[in-house]
Amino acid sequence: MKYYLLFFTILYTFCSFAQQSNNDPNLVCWSQKRRLTIDDFQIKVANSTNSFSSAQFSYDYKISTFLSLSRDYKRQITNCFIKNASWIDTTHNSEISVRYQQTLFDLSEIYIRQFRKFVYDNRKALVLGKIKIDDINAQIMNDLAKRKVEYGLDTSYGTIPDKQRNWEIKIFKEIESLKEFSAE
Repeated sequence: MKYYLLFFTILYTFCSFAQQSNNDPNLVCWSQKRRLTIDDFQIKVANSTNSFSSAQFSYDYKISTFLSLSRDYKRQITNCFIKNASWIDTTHNSEISVRYQQTLFDLSEIYIRQFRKFVYDNRKALVLGKIKIDDINAQIMNDLAKRKVEYGLDTSYGTIPDKQRNWEIKIFKEIESLKEFSAE
């Protein structure tokens, strides 16, 4: 009986910690319903010479052998925007900047969903220790970084309307193809 109580206490504490990290008011976790706004960028600058905005994102995972077999694994792999570390030039076309950063956020969601899919597809190998989750995370984040560069260069950082729209459509389709791995 004591062991069951100890197990459930540890499990409750772990789940509470994971839940609290998702309720941080400084984070905006990705949602199809909630898009970024200029107010999410807590640092406002004027006449930036290098770029017009910069968003910081947090990609986090808290996978244990227990959670890799549970349905909760989706909520343990997160994609969040960090408000107090993100800035925007308010003298530039803010709409373009916010749209560009939102598209980067959406692009990130594709790779987070791929990570969730990998965890689901390989949950038994993860439990048995046959796969190192850190190595998979590193590969997925490397692929994401390359794709972000490709997107930025192709759209001239969101300033070419036709190319921007094409990327948004492509990203939306990819997100939809992975809807089974949404945390919402």
